[in-house]
Amino acid sequence: MSSPAAASVKETVAPARSAARVVVPLGARQKLLGLVDLLIVNLSLLASLRYSAELPFAWSTVADHWYWFAVLSVLWLIIATAGDNYNSWRSVTPTIAVLGIAKALALTMLIYMLIPLLSPPLPATRTVLLQQIGLTAGFLVLWRLAFALVFRRSTFRRRTIIVGAGQAGRRIGEALVAREPSHDVLGFVDDNHAKVGERVNDLPVLGGSPDLVRLVEETGATDLVIAIIHHMPAEVVREMLRCYERGVRVLPMPALYEQVTGRVPVEHIGDRWLVALPIDRDAHTLYAPVKRAMDVTVSLVGLLLLAPLFPFLALAIKLDSPGPVFYRPQRLGKGGRPFGLWKLRTMVPNADRIGDPTFTAKADDRVTRVGKLLRAAHLDELPQFINILSGEMSLVGPRPERYVRELEEQIPFYRMRLAVRPGTAGWALVKQGYAEGTEGTLIKLQYDLFYIKHMSLYLDVVIIVRTAIDMLFRRGQ
Repeated sequence: MSSPAAASVKETVAPARSAARVVVPLGARQKLLGLVDLLIVNLSLLASLRYSAELPFAWSTVADHWYWFAVLSVLWLIIATAGDNYNSWRSVTPTIAVLGIAKALALTMLIYMLIPLLSPPLPATRTVLLQQIGLTAGFLVLWRLAFALVFRRSTFRRRTIIVGAGQAGRRIGEALVAREPSHDVLGFVDDNHAKVGERVNDLPVLGGSPDLVRLVEETGATDLVIAIIHHMPAEVVREMLRCYERGVRVLPMPALYEQVTGRVPVEHIGDRWLVALPIDRDAHTLYAPVKRAMDVTVSLVGLLLLAPLFPFLALAIKLDSPGPVFYRPQRLGKGGRPFGLWKLRTMVPNADRIGDPTFTAKADDRVTRVGKLLRAAHLDELPQFINILSGEMSLVGPRPERYVRELEEQIPFYRMRLAVRPGTAGWALVKQGYAEGTEGTLIKLQYDLFYIKHMSLYLDVVIIVRTAIDMLFRRGQ
């Protein structure tokens, strides 16, 4: 005899057992997008060379002028990634997808057309590149529209049940509904009988763990997201294994949340604290020396470029408000070692003694008029090239912070940020901006831990490009 809760499930969630489903994981979709994008970009260049430069539309042209195609491919991938064009939600929202690739293409081709002034040499005539822009734009728009229309269909969407209606379950539910259109979130399963039949974050609590197999069969669920952050009873594990035997994918909440948001949910890790650590990272690779070489090269070039600009910035700061040109706060570096951070002063003198010195708000009264402009363009950060050159900082990494015991006590894994050199540009800065309050600091830490887990030369370059775009359009505080 079926229970009232079971009856309500059938009314709330339409079964989809008869629908054929094609499983394409999020990572595979992103690879497919990138591969076809590159194919379109390079074939468009090849076609333009055929009609404007009378080069054969053949592999021999690619082989003879491989650097034309290699430079274009690298530029496109970095700029498209920096613009979030492989974000799952953006890629299946037609208008946003088309607008995103239009911006990425415009910036890619602008840089590509300027490269002949430097090296390596590219097609001499701009007609080739202008034709390529038209071809690439047309085919990319058609491809992205087709991708969005196909992958929005129910055939390609996962039907997801979240096991655990607590804070972790609510958080992953919010993230999936807001950012991951490939998941249809059916509801929660929770062993708190008072919650069964209720709605949490506008999603139904479908039943308890003993109902899992039945719920999977009735709703056609394809995924179970485990949002129980502490010890799971053996009965719950047994029911999940029975679902797994029936072909259901079982996903831990922290891993899926990280994949969807680009953040490590430190407050919802619970007993599985290893997921916050880059335990497979090998310190003895080429990445570290290459990163350091890039730091030294860029900081030297940056200081040379800053030299003629500095007198004007210093004069503007002195005329706007009394006080020193530089601000030298103490910050923590790798391993918790303190150092003096070089910054152009953007606040009134002795700002640390006014209000809350821990956080800077967006409309902070302590920021001067010139300081607002410097912060918006990130020009106040330029003297940090001195810190980078001395090895106290890196070009990319978590933003350097002062030591705040209260934050370390309130926020799990806060000291994990000290496992690497702090940076001028960072994943948290380009994704969130400056943090406000403890909640903002927690979100920033989630982004920082994602970077520490996945740090690579490619990710560093993407962050640098994204930071340059933000500076160009004056996005910042």
